[in-house]
Amino acid sequence: MTETQPKVFGPQIPEHDSQETTWFRPEPPKDRTADPTADEREHDEADVPVAQPRGTEPEAHPSSRARALGHGLLTAIRNWPVAVILALFTVSAMVVPTMTDIATTDDWGYTRSVEILYYDGVLTVFPVVAATAVAQILWGALFALVFGMSLGVMRLSTVVMVALGAIALYAIMRMLGVSKSRSALGMGVWLFNPLSFALSFSFMTDPHFSAMMLISLAFYVRGLRPGREHMIAILLGSLFAGFAFLLRQQGALIPFAVGMYLLFTGQVRFNRESIRRVAVVVVLPALMLIGYYAWLRWVNDVPAVQASFLADLQEDGWAGTWLIMQRVPVYVLFYAGLFLLPVLVAIFPRRRSGETTALFSSPLGFYACGAWTTVVLLGLYFAGRRNHEMPFASQFFGLGNVGPPDVLGSRQRLIERGTEIPIALTIASAIGAMLIGFVICRRIISEPSPERAGFWLIAMVGLWQLVGIFPPSYHYLNRGVTLDRYLLPVIALLIIAVLWALRDVRLLQPVSWVLLAAVAVYSTMATRDYLVYMDAVWSMARYANENGVENDRLDAGSGWDGYHLYTIMLDENITRARSPQGSPWWVYFYAKPTDSSYIVATNPNVRQGYVTVESREYDQWLEDDPVSVYLLKRWHLPFPVETESMDGQGADTADSASDRQGRVTPTPVADPAPRRTN
Repeated sequence: MTETQPKVFGPQIPEHDSQETTWFRPEPPKDRTADPTADEREHDEADVPVAQPRGTEPEAHPSSRARALGHGLLTAIRNWPVAVILALFTVSAMVVPTMTDIATTDDWGYTRSVEILYYDGVLTVFPVVAATAVAQILWGALFALVFGMSLGVMRLSTVVMVALGAIALYAIMRMLGVSKSRSALGMGVWLFNPLSFALSFSFMTDPHFSAMMLISLAFYVRGLRPGREHMIAILLGSLFAGFAFLLRQQGALIPFAVGMYLLFTGQVRFNRESIRRVAVVVVLPALMLIGYYAWLRWVNDVPAVQASFLADLQEDGWAGTWLIMQRVPVYVLFYAGLFLLPVLVAIFPRRRSGETTALFSSPLGFYACGAWTTVVLLGLYFAGRRNHEMPFASQFFGLGNVGPPDVLGSRQRLIERGTEIPIALTIASAIGAMLIGFVICRRIISEPSPERAGFWLIAMVGLWQLVGIFPPSYHYLNRGVTLDRYLLPVIALLIIAVLWALRDVRLLQPVSWVLLAAVAVYSTMATRDYLVYMDAVWSMARYANENGVENDRLDAGSGWDGYHLYTIMLDENITRARSPQGSPWWVYFYAKPTDSSYIVATNPNVRQGYVTVESREYDQWLEDDPVSVYLLKRWHLPFPVETESMDGQGADTADSASDRQGRVTPTPVADPAPRRTN
């Protein structure tokens, strides 16, 4: 093997070559130390039919449309693992009650905005919403136009968006030289890890943003391929980066990171070509950003939560920033280490013929790996000092199962903290995090190639997405520092980086697929259980409504309360909570109209002075003991409730989104001391 360029550090740009590269069938990677023999190749890389050159195409089929159709069909056949993974994801979506008519935690806010747009034709972002969310509202409204407006349809829109993001993730890995089977494996890790899977069956912005980021990066990687730039692909990458910003503010960091990549690789110069390239990357997202803030300033008004970001930063100061800097990178590595274990445990340390015995291609890679390992071990040590076990920042993935249990009484934990299983989970996550550092650091120093340039583009975006976790985390410094869903975009990019770095390493893929299947089964069962649990809560709340309990007297958890009471709180300018002091956080945040005379809970003894009027058992696949949901009332109140009028019964025939929420009757105002919520 001859070397024409010395090994250098950094994302050096290779010389132009004439080989053609497509989205799903890239050229063989050039930065491997040795080409594998035929018997060492992955099964999906051997005996792949090769498209005939243009000159040898049959003259009997001159139509370019027919040739394009045939090429597309051939591409689909070659990438059959994508169809298999998507089919399994579709089956899991059928097992999970996707269309259940419930909202979870905060996603009711986005659903209500879609309803207002659908019924009233007004685009609205509520004061309580921290994300930009406009693109998600438009996406949900599109699904509502096609399938009708319902909470289940909103969840379906997320499932579709996540699937599109998974296809983009597969395309990125193929363009980075990862084989089809390994790219499909990475796609499966992304779709079926418990955090991503649970979020896929919500209407939160995080899975939408992560998918849009991956779609944007797929176009950027294709368009910025060294020596064969494709301006249309770059422009599409910028368009989807703008859409990513219209989902969450950190989307603005995507084109910024691409610009930094161009700067560090020497592609930013004072000439026409360079200016054109930079303009295609940044102008369109910048216009979308300016347009959004102009609309926010002069049409919608700036949401209070978004306006509070700077105030939170000033209040918490350097101490809060330093705490986030210490915790968030460690959390990302531990979560990624846990989710990538099906891949990492299948590493088979076998040296190919012609390779050296050195584990690292450069001393710098060795030192980088040492620093990475030190960070992980320090994170593990200090977590032990705090008695902190995985999952660290649990909201959608925790020991109590998946999904936020924002209902009085919460959910019964499957695993108790302090036992052997959480400790083992934490240690396994640390081992996985160290392995991630090892496999990536050993490959960061290699010969310049289009694949390595693509990796550095992904790495730069990942670095800035890590920074993007900081602003929303200031809200949670006293409650776990951050939330697990904020880590999702960086985890996706680490999946890509690991599989890129493992291209020259033999994997026992059957082991990976078996472990991934086990994870997929768990994620499906756990997410199914969560939606069944929430459906039981909402069914009990509807039962209370049917028996005369108005929503301004009912607390049925954050999703129910926010969906039914928040717009009423805004319309009637209710600024003081009517529930007793010590009520749950959501009552003070967006359910101030309720006085909590009746509550839906999972524990009949959750509140003193309340008695049970109804209990219903619900089915759980992962829980052996019987579990029930309860309707409680203050001991002196009647049930059923006799009402003098039924003003709220016309909700189903209402002409506006506000009317659909029904009316509430005035109730005496309590005088609690509301706690500060973030």
